Amino acid sequence: MKRLKFALILLMCLFAALPAHGEQVREPGSYQYSPYGEPVTAVPAYTLKRSFYAADLPGARSLSNLRDAHVAGDRIYVLRDEELIILTSGFRVLKSISAYTDAQGNEVKLTGASGVTVDRNGGIYVSRADAGEILHFEPDGNLLRVIGRPDIKGFENVAYKPIKLAVDDAMRIYVVAQGMYEGMVELNPDGSFSRFFGVNKVTFSFAQYIWRIFATREQLQRQQLWLPTDFTNIAIDDRGFIYATIQDEKGQIIKRLNAKGENILRVVDAPDPNGDLWFNESGVGIPVGPSVFIAVDTNPYGVFICLDQKRSRVFGYNEDGRLLYIIGGPGQREGQFRNPVDADFVGDDIMVLDALSQSIDLYSPTAYGRAIHDAVRHQYTFDYDQASTFWREALAYNHNFTLAYSGIGRSLLRAGQYDEAMEYLKMGEDREYYSKAFEKVRNRDLKEWFVPGMIALIALIILSKTVKYIRKRRKEKEGVA
Repeated sequence: MKRLKFALILLMCLFAALPAHGEQVREPGSYQYSPYGEPVTAVPAYTLKRSFYAADLPGARSLSNLRDAHVAGDRIYVLRDEELIILTSGFRVLKSISAYTDAQGNEVKLTGASGVTVDRNGGIYVSRADAGEILHFEPDGNLLRVIGRPDIKGFENVAYKPIKLAVDDAMRIYVVAQGMYEGMVELNPDGSFSRFFGVNKVTFSFAQYIWRIFATREQLQRQQLWLPTDFTNIAIDDRGFIYATIQDEKGQIIKRLNAKGENILRVVDAPDPNGDLWFNESGVGIPVGPSVFIAVDTNPYGVFICLDQKRSRVFGYNEDGRLLYIIGGPGQREGQFRNPVDADFVGDDIMVLDALSQSIDLYSPTAYGRAIHDAVRHQYTFDYDQASTFWREALAYNHNFTLAYSGIGRSLLRAGQYDEAMEYLKMGEDREYYSKAFEKVRNRDLKEWFVPGMIALIALIILSKTVKYIRKRRKEKEGVA
């Protein structure tokens, strides 16, 4: 009897330790989503390497009021409300800019800074939203020019607040301007207005569409209050495509825009890259509603990361919009964030600015994370055999990683191992390439069995005709007899 009680208590403890269906594991970065949008356990892909505070960065005034960051080559540009800090990739302060000399020779303090970027020549651009201007510095920190409000016909009475910006290789400036719903503001290299870029269209729910059908003329005139959603941040990848985050609660909140401003982000056999797919719809004192992306950055082989302001997490995706890993989470423990405002790649490391902690947190990939990045890097350059090796390594750490099965299946498909490829592609929920593997198997089987099958069919027909003929002749002989 005592043994039975002990066994029951042990079973109850085991079941209590298991997470309930849909419950997210609390360890930072220890979950991800399946292609069906269900949370599953995962191994952390990144771990906190070091947190830098003002005391760790001699030459920086403070790390209060952190706003933005940009990484260019071996330089890291960290922007505060009143200071631009230029660091080496090893986080040594090279220069601090808290004031500049204007065209009249007057020293002006840097205030109200909101965004920073760097062009291909090392020129530094700092946006000041409240002042409605962009400061263009030379690489050494001297002010080159002030780009003021552009002349946009029909928008003379609309406030111009440049909050974030990016510069492409042609020196065009793309500005995320708060309150301008027509899209990003594209400026020519001389600072003049070129066009609105990547406009977000107004979308209506089914209920709103029905309401529009029966609305009166006066009600329809108020439709101007239904405005497109704002952009929140921007980044340009190595191929010149623009990644932009959008403040929206429906549809994609991350886009990859081509030169025409069209969204070309290809999502294959997976939910849209919208951050957390399971979330609280209501509650008090807890984050509710879908993720809100406020920052985006890319690396040279197609991986892009997005920072979720709602739940203080960094989501990493490959070029097909498939989830790779999740980093961080809200909290005060090591590896968590209190109020993150930006996230950027520093090589394969990821840097996160935490405004409330007044820190720069640097995360390094674990062995599992390095395997993921190595696999994605080789797959990006079409070296599928090498990619398969690292996908298998990633699977050794995390058997729930469906993308790894897909990567191995694609490699087997190109190697002509179609049957095995179908098995891996099925486990990886890769319908597109599973169809291709199935087609290869079907064509192979047709080629292998078509001639023997036709010979067998013809032989069967001949045999059938012969049997009928023999039976007919036998009946005729029996009739004569």
